[in-house]
Amino acid sequence: MRRQDPFAARLERLAGFAAVFEAPGFVAGEHVTPASAPGVWTMPYARYHPEVDRFVSIAYEDGWVRSDFAWGEWSQTPEAQSLRDDPVVLATATLDQLARLITVVVRQERFVEGSLMGAFEGGLVLGIVRRAGVLMEGADI
Repeated sequence: MRRQDPFAARLERLAGFAAVFEAPGFVAGEHVTPASAPGVWTMPYARYHPEVDRFVSIAYEDGWVRSDFAWGEWSQTPEAQSLRDDPVVLATATLDQLARLITVVVRQERFVEGSLMGAFEGGLVLGIVRRAGVLMEGADI
């Protein structure tokens, strides 16, 4: 009997989003400005595609969103910036680096609404799920 890789199922769920996020016409979400009455100012908000909401839920359920490091500080490091800004570097990310990136993009949304949309538009989230697929191929499933 082959030993199960503890990350295989988690990677498979994460990698499964690649087909959705790569689909022609896929849009992660939109910025919504609600109608307001005269003299009343209403805050705009981000409304996400249901698959983005599912991605965030799975990120939490599968432990990709971590609480064991200072994600805000780490997001400013050269390592994080390189992973975020260079698709070639992201394509070599480790499991730990993927978890850190996911933590940053998911947690940052709680403080800066719409930032997750930027991570989709810039290709970061797609790069993350693609890398999960590559790592999954090397796992003993």
